[in-house]
Amino acid sequence: SCEYHLRQFGKSYGVEQCAMVVLENNGAVRAIVGGRDYGQSQFNRATNALRQAGSSFKPYVYAAGMEAGLTPETVIPDAPISWGRWSPKNYSRGYAGRVPLTTALVKSINTIPVRMLRDDIPGGAKTVKALAEAMGVESELSTHKTMALGISGMTVLDQSTGYLTLADGGYAGKRHGVTQLTTYSGDVLYDHSRDAPEPRRVLSEKTVESMNSILVQIPEWGTARRAALDFTPAAGKTGTTQAYRDAWFVGFTGNFTAAVWMGNDDYSPTNRLTGGSLPAMTWKRVMEYAHQGIE
Repeated sequence: SCEYHLRQFGKSYGVEQCAMVVLENNGAVRAIVGGRDYGQSQFNRATNALRQAGSSFKPYVYAAGMEAGLTPETVIPDAPISWGRWSPKNYSRGYAGRVPLTTALVKSINTIPVRMLRDDIPGGAKTVKALAEAMGVESELSTHKTMALGISGMTVLDQSTGYLTLADGGYAGKRHGVTQLTTYSGDVLYDHSRDAPEPRRVLSEKTVESMNSILVQIPEWGTARRAALDFTPAAGKTGTTQAYRDAWFVGFTGNFTAAVWMGNDDYSPTNRLTGGSLPAMTWKRVMEYAHQGIE
């Protein structure tokens, strides 16, 4: 799917690389795509490349906000904001006034997660960092105020693992690459269902329900309409970074969670590639294939 969309559209968008991780919602790693051609480059962009998450980081901020008592109906003003010398702007350059958090995340408004980080989440960036790490993010996250807009480098594996916590009812620690190890004579040395540590609850049921009620609307009327599936609801979030260097779609169904990143190895800007275009289309194609013959 990565190669399919890059071959068709890569030149016009000025993008050369793609990486992806697909997890079953029980945590089993089902696919890792480290780049478009292993013959050309053995570097694993899914596990080793740190790329800015952009707006695909916002669900971690919103989840921290929900844990602090905000709800999808909470109204926060989308208005000019200055925090020290930093004055983040919206992608559209306009402002929507007072909006509920649902609209803010579906439309990916920038000022609102910044305001949440400053005013509504006790502990601010440190709290969001701790929550993202609890959800399974392993890369080093910045606690600078700009973290609200996803300036930290993250791996595709990080993102699929973090969102899996939302797909799996708020539990973390389920990701695994090995189901069972046996000796030649058939003795079971390791069985994941028996020997793995117990998953831990890191998000309350209420937070998960609230977050998923928003994320499921993003493919319906938000930035990820190209990820919408006709056979099952899909939830997820797009991300596009400064100068269009990175484009993400991370999302899940009731069965699978997957993260898709596209960009260039040399960090050169793409030609206005957004997470809602090729990454969302790539995610949709993979999900259509993955769900064949599944209830």
